[in-house]
Amino acid sequence: MAAAARNISTNRRALVVDDEHHICELIAEMLGEIGFELECVRSDQEAYRRLSRAADFELLLVDVNLGAGTTGFDVARFARQMAPDLPILYVSGQTGRDSFKAFGVPGAGFIAKPFTMDELHQAVREALGEA
Repeated sequence: MAAAARNISTNRRALVVDDEHHICELIAEMLGEIGFELECVRSDQEAYRRLSRAADFELLLVDVNLGAGTTGFDVARFARQMAPDLPILYVSGQTGRDSFKAFGVPGAGFIAKPFTMDELHQAVREALGEA
């Protein structure tokens, strides 16, 4: 792992929204390496509830395709209503950059699955304006 990636942050909290539990666990492990504490939720409804409680996250990582319910685009729009400056990183294995640009919230980042740890770290740094 690159030294710059290891020093992104410490004691930051992120919310991961992905309907696949193992993806949440993988992202949590990868971002734990750079000092993030993650909370994972597996549906749009869980995300809406969590985002409504308090704006205590420094980053939202959201899968575009969440199975049943609304999309990650909708979750991100809701998150920005709750916290207008919240950095958002879209994650998808099916949606391309064109969809992200058309439907995503302004200033959000995008990373395609599958990704490496270094690619995720770089995408997070960019989303946080630290790249």
